[in-house]
Amino acid sequence: MIPDMYTREKLALEHRHQLLREAEQERMLAMADSPQHASRMLPRLGGKLRLFLLVLGTKLKQFEQQSEGVAAPGRPR
Repeated sequence: MIPDMYTREKLALEHRHQLLREAEQERMLAMADSPQHASRMLPRLGGKLRLFLLVLGTKLKQFEQQSEGVAAPGRPR
């Protein structure tokens, strides 16, 4: 069965979109493997790691202060 013009056009358009998606994925993979991309990501990653460690340190200090308050004998609550 030969599809009509509308169906052929729709299939061609879907095929084009699929090829564009594949090309974009390949471009993103190539960019992720490049040393330039890695050098731009390191400062951002370092900043996020620093923020995480600061928040973690603050939470640990709060936890330590709470546990010292609970563990101290003779203190009224």
